[in-house]
Amino acid sequence: MSERTKEIRQGLEDVMEGFYQEEQQQEVFEVMDLESAAEAQRRVGYFKEQQAQIDEIAQKQIEPFLKKIEKIKTWAEEAKKEFVEREQFYTHRLEFYMREEVKRQMNSGKKPKKTIKLPYGQIKLVKQQPEFRKDENELLNYAKANGFIKVTESADWAEIKKRCSVLGDKLIDENGEVIPGVTVVERDDKFSLVLED
Repeated sequence: MSERTKEIRQGLEDVMEGFYQEEQQQEVFEVMDLESAAEAQRRVGYFKEQQAQIDEIAQKQIEPFLKKIEKIKTWAEEAKKEFVEREQFYTHRLEFYMREEVKRQMNSGKKPKKTIKLPYGQIKLVKQQPEFRKDENELLNYAKANGFIKVTESADWAEIKKRCSVLGDKLIDENGEVIPGVTVVERDDKFSLVLED
């Protein structure tokens, strides 16, 4: 056993002995006057010192472990890089396969299946909402003219979108009018990889 370990052990034993002695006296101690009040205050100070000493010992014991934990975390991130890259490679290959399979089915006149079940889970293409690229000034002018204005003087995009429909790359209102300042950009289906336990 090293000298430092013996020192720490002795310190802990002293603290525990002090607790035991104080505990024995605690049962009969009462504050009756200034002298007993001063004694109680001294004991409170002693207990605070003991707690601080225990915290200090514990912190000294924990510090090397914290450094080791940080070192292990850094190692883990470095060690995972290779596998993250490989995972991305195979995920990309699965996505490419899925998209090609859907294209092949569409070219043969079939309705494409956008989910494929595999032994370890499934791969699928999930329909995404189109992206709307908006010219806020043009859209605001349209919104003002047709009552889709919020108090903050911005187009009520949710209401416009709800009442309109997509036609190619244009957004068309209920009257068949093209909404100025909006270009509809269809997006590819989003790829999803689900692993089952």
